[in-house]
Amino acid sequence: MIIDSTVDPILPMFRAIGKIPSGLFILTAGQGPDLSVMLVSFVQQVARDPLVIAVAINRTRPIAALIEKSGGFVLNIIGSGDRTLLKKYARQALTGPESIQSVRTRHLDDGGIVLLDACGWIKCRYRQRIDFAADHDLLLGVVEDGGLNDTPHSQPVVHIRHDGSNY
Repeated sequence: MIIDSTVDPILPMFRAIGKIPSGLFILTAGQGPDLSVMLVSFVQQVARDPLVIAVAINRTRPIAALIEKSGGFVLNIIGSGDRTLLKKYARQALTGPESIQSVRTRHLDDGGIVLLDACGWIKCRYRQRIDFAADHDLLLGVVEDGGLNDTPHSQPVVHIRHDGSNY
């Protein structure tokens, strides 16, 4: 069911779903010409042993296949008050080396890319893609590394949507 919240009245169910808090993250996968970078918000830790992160990605986004091919991804946590990363990645997924131009980065030994202006990062090894017959697939990654960056935005964004029918 697709609802246009700018035209259709919002059902109480969608308003309630919009109150589920999430964060804002920049997902990086691949490297060189196969690099892809995009903003994601449907992210959750789903297990402790091993540590597993779930990221829901729209089925039309090519980054999901790239994650499968490259074997992993880095989830960069956007800090509260940061506008630089949001401005660069909010509108569309970017690809290739130019997608990280003008952004301070660190390349991990396995090729993963950490955005140094994010408040933190989590490197995951791809585990599984789950197709649950919706507009998004769920990608699971086992956490292998992570850390906090030295930025003025040390607290993560907490994102509350107007309603559950839109990002």
